Amino acid sequence: MTETITPAFLKTLAFLAPATEDELRLLMPAAQVEQYPAGTSVFREGDHLSHIFIVTTGTVALEISGPDYRPRRIQTVGPGELLGWSPLLGTGAMTAGARATTQVRVVAIDAKALLEVCEADPRFGYQFMRRTAVAIAARLNATRLQLLDVYGTELPHAVVGGRR
Repeated sequence: MTETITPAFLKTLAFLAPATEDELRLLMPAAQVEQYPAGTSVFREGDHLSHIFIVTTGTVALEISGPDYRPRRIQTVGPGELLGWSPLLGTGAMTAGARATTQVRVVAIDAKALLEVCEADPRFGYQFMRRTAVAIAARLNATRLQLLDVYGTELPHAVVGGRR
């Protein structure tokens, strides 16, 4: 059974809440609801996708891997959050994998159609890309803090709190 996407439903998603009803109507044809059972892959690192996701229920682990180690969880994404932003930047290649840690429901939005809406409606486009930038910055900051925790070494000459 296919779930009907309405502006009211899209408005319940924190990431899309600032959009107007008319803006959300433009997104409706490009959006569909998808579900992933716990433990299944939403996408893999390096996959090329044509759509982005906004989590509606459940949690998704972002994982990275390398040639010498198994996948490692670096962050968790939950309801209302953006997942898989790479297609918005034109590359489409996922920088991490995503695995459902619980039963997950997402709204998948075709990135090409979304970008067309952003171009046709600059106000919406600006607001959407601004929220996307905030989401990317938060992920980068969380990763930076993890790196600091794992690899950080306190330096004797370091400035702390603006003082030596």
